[in-house]
Amino acid sequence: MNNNTALDVLVFSPHPDDGELGCGGLLLKLKDKGYRTGIADMTRAEMSSNGDVETRETETEEASRILKLDIRENLGFEDAGIISDKNSQTKVIGLIRKYRPEMVLIPYYRDRHPDHENTSRLLKDSIFISGLVKFETDKEYHRPSIILNYMLQYEFKPDFIVDISDCYKEKSKAIAAYRSQFYNDAEKRVKTHIASKHFFDVINNRHHYMGLKIRAEFGEPYCIENSIKIDDPIKFFKYLK
Repeated sequence: MNNNTALDVLVFSPHPDDGELGCGGLLLKLKDKGYRTGIADMTRAEMSSNGDVETRETETEEASRILKLDIRENLGFEDAGIISDKNSQTKVIGLIRKYRPEMVLIPYYRDRHPDHENTSRLLKDSIFISGLVKFETDKEYHRPSIILNYMLQYEFKPDFIVDISDCYKEKSKAIAAYRSQFYNDAEKRVKTHIASKHFFDVINNRHHYMGLKIRAEFGEPYCIENSIKIDDPIKFFKYLK
């Protein structure tokens, strides 16, 4: 991976594999357009029922290669223990100010796993504080101008959907790199929800469904708090024909 610091887009992933699930398609699409991309994993997923930290690190390296990431870092927060306090915020702010991304992607604020919800809260607080001039760290203040929420377990009505048809196979390969976690022929110590074929089918069908809504084969949903500006609705909505 490239060691230059500035990034165009930075994904914050509660556990290694969440970023792949939620926005792997967009990362691949932006990379193909020449943007610099990265993922910051919040934890090492040490509380996962299957696999171990060393296995997860190997899987993460493979997934990162498939996604063609420029940067992948791990912030080392406690798995199942993420909170938004000053120490945690300062750690996140240090990363934001280090890479100075134009766009960040964070989990939707409601989800089945508390780490997903708490990561969203921590990131929303940290992104705002990172833009405060008087909050001093060893790096200059910076606030990303674009903040997107991506979908994990709980569904939301998307503000927009990205066509990921051309890169869906690669996204699926990045997810499949986590053999210790998801459905495959690898033996699992515990039969978890995400390791079931049911979960695999739900994710695949979700992307099909989201694609159908935008006249595409596969789609990836996103939520944004800002209003979306359109200068030419006729040109913009031509895909609906």
